[in-house]
Amino acid sequence: MIDRHLTRRDFVTRSVGAGSLAALGSPLPLFGARDHNLAAPLSIVCMGGHPDDPESGCGGLIATLTDAGHEVHVGYATCFRGDRKINGQAEADVRRHEAAEACRILGAHPRFFDYAHEKLVANSATLDEVSAWLKSVKPDVVVTHWPLDMHPNHHVASSLIWQCYERQGGWNLYFFEVMTGSQTLDFHPELYLDLAPVLEKKHACLDAHSSQNPAGIWAAHEKMHFNRGKQCGVERAEGYHLLEAKPGGKLLPIQWLRPLGSAKSSSSGTLNH
Repeated sequence: MIDRHLTRRDFVTRSVGAGSLAALGSPLPLFGARDHNLAAPLSIVCMGGHPDDPESGCGGLIATLTDAGHEVHVGYATCFRGDRKINGQAEADVRRHEAAEACRILGAHPRFFDYAHEKLVANSATLDEVSAWLKSVKPDVVVTHWPLDMHPNHHVASSLIWQCYERQGGWNLYFFEVMTGSQTLDFHPELYLDLAPVLEKKHACLDAHSSQNPAGIWAAHEKMHFNRGKQCGVERAEGYHLLEAKPGGKLLPIQWLRPLGSAKSSSSGTLNH
């Protein structure tokens, strides 16, 4: 487990900007080609702050992975605020039901942590619970919120995952974005996923969150989809950041697109657009 006293400045120094991977001394492959034809499926964790965060930030990725036969576990750090109700029902029950349906659509396994929004903190007890879950799932890869985020629950979820990260061995770590500009800040992806094959499934899983104005969430993320698509030469895309490609570690088995103008890959059958 990583040093729990690592400062935010240390984390940002390791993570932010195009120079971070070079500083870490681990060149970033253009594609996850070395893992693309695995005989056995990978175990992947996607950790979000609330129900609808993993779906909006990486729903396309989850659908792509499960369609290819990989096992995806989706963690939700918090599902409710105190004793708040939605249409007379406990908010926790409503949000968990919606998230379970979203995961059914995506073919993923949900994991709900029992923390209220206002009580979710990255303390030792919460860290121990998240760490125990990760050890039970034994992920090859973990995907979570970019840590620079205006929503405190997003930031805590990312911090909990970061504190479980190990520099040597173990799983590789990727970051996604949500509501960029108003929540996620200063996110500059170098990996892009073309959403065309899974767009309908991503839209359907967000629609499952009927209590959360899914049309509004979709509209906000459609702007992001189109923006990221322009950056890599497709209509719509999701953007990701890989912290570092650890030697011997598994990468997401995705045919990534790169930003327009970047070098093409000869290590995979798919070239950049």
